[in-house]
Amino acid sequence: MKKIAITLTFGILSAALGSAQMPEQDQAKAMEAYTKAAAVTAEHKALEYFAGRWKVEAKMWAMPGAPPTESVNTNEGEVILGGRYVRLTYKGEMMGQPFEGLQISGYDNIAKAYTTFWIDNSSTSFYLLRGMYDAAKKTYTFKGSWADPLGGETPVRMIIKIVSPDEYVSETYMTQPDGKEFLSMIDRSVRLK
Repeated sequence: MKKIAITLTFGILSAALGSAQMPEQDQAKAMEAYTKAAAVTAEHKALEYFAGRWKVEAKMWAMPGAPPTESVNTNEGEVILGGRYVRLTYKGEMMGQPFEGLQISGYDNIAKAYTTFWIDNSSTSFYLLRGMYDAAKKTYTFKGSWADPLGGETPVRMIIKIVSPDEYVSETYMTQPDGKEFLSMIDRSVRLK
């Protein structure tokens, strides 16, 4: 089934790019490249850690020095699309309001980086981060930006530390207009049995 899907994808792309007329040797190289790009690797397998149900203890700071708002939420993770991605569905509250979010994370074989995509009901903006995993430290480090409703983009850095098989902590840092970074959110996630 996997081979059929890759062949079908390659056939569609070949036709769209007009490469159906390329020599057989070039077609074989292209097919090999598409197969490598679609492969499920150890990096994808590592994301299976996030599958399951999690209790999330969240703290959020609207600005440096402000008291945090705190809530207890849930996050449900599911491996999707043949093991290439993990989808997390976040539910609870944020700043006293009902909150829902959807995150899709994967490993991009071409870019050689983890990519995380986030949307939620507090915005109509898409949030995209790219990063790496340090196996020795059991830590993911992502960078990206957040669309600021007041205008422009705010640089964001997110660190996810794997504490144990059943606990991880996510820290989100935002960069202020003066260039200083501040801790804006901490989520402590504990696996629900």
